[in-house]
Amino acid sequence: MDVKKNIVAYDGSKGSQKAVEWALLLATSSLQSEVTTVTVVKPPEFSPMISEIDEFYDNAEQHYQPLLTKIREHGKDHGIVIKTVILRGHPAESITKYAFDQKADLIVTGTLGLGGFKSLIIGSVAQKVVTYSKVPVLVVK
Repeated sequence: MDVKKNIVAYDGSKGSQKAVEWALLLATSSLQSEVTTVTVVKPPEFSPMISEIDEFYDNAEQHYQPLLTKIREHGKDHGIVIKTVILRGHPAESITKYAFDQKADLIVTGTLGLGGFKSLIIGSVAQKVVTYSKVPVLVVK
C-alpha cells in the first residue's frame, strides 16, 4: 500500500511532535508523499456572546501560528513541504472528517505518553480517532 497523503494531528505537544517525525519518516521513504498537519481549535464550553467565541478562535489561531511556522520550517529541513491547517470544532471529529474528505491514506497521531497503568489509555482524542476514522490510523507513543 502506498502512503501518499499523511494527515498529522498536531497541537504542539511532545506526542504530536513525535507524530510529525513519523510522518516525515514515512514521507521520505515514499516518493511524492504529502504531509499535512491538522490543528483543531475546540470551541469554548460556554460563552454568552458570539463575539467572545470569535475572539477565542482568533486568539487560539494566533497562538498556533508560530508553532505551525516552526513545523513548516522543520519539514523544509527534511526536504518536505508540510501543509498546515487549522480547523474549528471538536478535535477527533474534525481530524477524521478532514482526513476522509481529503482522501488521506493515513492519519498519524500522538498519545499522552503516560507510563504504568495510565499507559493503557492512549488519550481521548487519539482513542476517538482510532475508533471512528474510516482512514487507517498510526498512533505514536
